[in-house]
Amino acid sequence: MPLSLIRPTPVLETDFCETIAEFRALREDTIESFFSLHNCDFRSYLLQTQLMEAGRNLPKGYVASTTYWSVLDNKRIIGICRFRHDLTPALRIEGGHIGYSIRPSERKKGYGTQQLALILAECRQLGYKKVMITCDWDNIGSYKIIESNGGVRTGEALSPTSKKRVYHYWVQL
Repeated sequence: MPLSLIRPTPVLETDFCETIAEFRALREDTIESFFSLHNCDFRSYLLQTQLMEAGRNLPKGYVASTTYWSVLDNKRIIGICRFRHDLTPALRIEGGHIGYSIRPSERKKGYGTQQLALILAECRQLGYKKVMITCDWDNIGSYKIIESNGGVRTGEALSPTSKKRVYHYWVQL
């Protein structure tokens, strides 16, 4: 079934909180920083996504970014992705333009590939010619998703936070 991209909406608040609970149950620490959300304070989350898209009140080192949810039938959140409008030196090492994750109960169903294709199409519509995506060297699923969407590995670096190798990909749009 095909996915669609939407902006965060109060209509799916309950499903969003259930999605966050799935990530937390697996103790996926990066998801907490990805959402910058504590205790599922949904109103704060919505406000933060709007401010980040407008480039207002950004924490030091952050750039303007747009958050999208990939959904089925506009009622079930399958994944969450963020498009960063610019690259800082830190994002060139780890993070890139696009960060994404698929809800744990929906993994290994092909949704990651669909979600990335949708966000890449969105970047193309915004006028970007190429985007950078990074992933940990041992995240086989992620680099297969990137490569199946035209990503070309151009290098790697050591993550300053996890100390893991991070693969660098560029996707021509």
